[in-house]
Amino acid sequence: MSRPSSGWADWVAVTVLALGPADAALAYCRTAACEDGVGARCEPAQASDCGKPIAWPSSCVGYVLQEDASSQIDLESVRPLVKQAFDSWVLADCGSGEPGVTAEDLGDVACSEIGYDPETKNANIIIFRDDSWPYGGNATLALTTVTYAVDSGEIRDADLEINSDQVTFSTSDDSVNVDFLSIMTHEAGHFLGLAHSPTPGATMVVEYPPESITLRTLEADDVAGICAIYPPGNPATCDSAPVNGLGDDCAEPAEVEADGCSCNSARSSSALPLGGLLVALAATVRRARRRRPTAVETASVRRKRAQPR
Repeated sequence: MSRPSSGWADWVAVTVLALGPADAALAYCRTAACEDGVGARCEPAQASDCGKPIAWPSSCVGYVLQEDASSQIDLESVRPLVKQAFDSWVLADCGSGEPGVTAEDLGDVACSEIGYDPETKNANIIIFRDDSWPYGGNATLALTTVTYAVDSGEIRDADLEINSDQVTFSTSDDSVNVDFLSIMTHEAGHFLGLAHSPTPGATMVVEYPPESITLRTLEADDVAGICAIYPPGNPATCDSAPVNGLGDDCAEPAEVEADGCSCNSARSSSALPLGGLLVALAATVRRARRRRPTAVETASVRRKRAQPR
C-alpha cells in the first residue's frame, strides 16, 4: 500500500486486525502505526508485531463532554463516571509512581461531531449517540477514533462515541445490563494508546462479559501497559488543551472514498464479543471547509464493541 504523497492526508477505511488466540503469557498490546495501516506491538513480542507504538506526546491530556449527554445518563451523572474511568489508568500503581500522564476534564462543548483539523482548534469529545448510531451493522457499544501522526506515532486527537441509541446502559452495581463504567474504562484505554489484549480478565480484553462490572478495575496486564506507554514522572506543569487549543466548532465530517471489509466474532450467550480493530487504509479524505494543511500525514484508528443479538 502506498501512502498519499501530499503533506497532509488522512486515511480512513476498514479492515480487521487479528491478535490471535488468548495467551496467558501475553501482558499487553499497544496500538501501533504500521506500513499497511494500524497494527499492534505486544509485550512479550508477537510475530504479528509491527510499526511504531502510538502515544500522546504530552503528559497532560484533556477531554470534553458533549453538553447534551444522554437521556439515559445526564451530564451531571456522566462527568464523575468518565473521570473515574480515566483515573483507573492515570492513577495506576507503576511501582515507582503513577503513569506519566494525566487526563483532565476540560468542560462541555456543543459540538457533537468527531473530527480533527490541524489548522484550527480541536476537542477530544465524548459523545452519546441517542438518536442514531451512524455506523450501521451490528449494534456496537462504543467507538473510539484516534488520529495520530503516521511517522512518529504521536496522537493528535481522540473522540469517543457511545451507542446509547441501540444499547441500554446501566450505572449501578446492581441490576447491571451493559455497565457504562466498564465500557468507558475500556475505551479510555484505547484513548490512551492501548490495543485489545488477548489476556483473559484484562480490562482491554476483547470480550465484555454481559451484566458484569469486571472491566471497571485494571488487572496487572493493563497496569503494565499504561506504565510502559507513560513511565512515571510528570512535569510540574503542562497544558492539557488539544492541538491548537480547545475549540467548540465542529470539524467538517470527512468524506471517505474507499473499499473495506469488516468481520465480527462469533456470538455467544456468555460473553459480549468486541468488534475487530477498524483502521484506515489508503483512502483519500476531503475536508470541505479547511485549506490545504501542511501538517504531517496522519491516520485514524477506530475501535468498536459489538452487541450480541
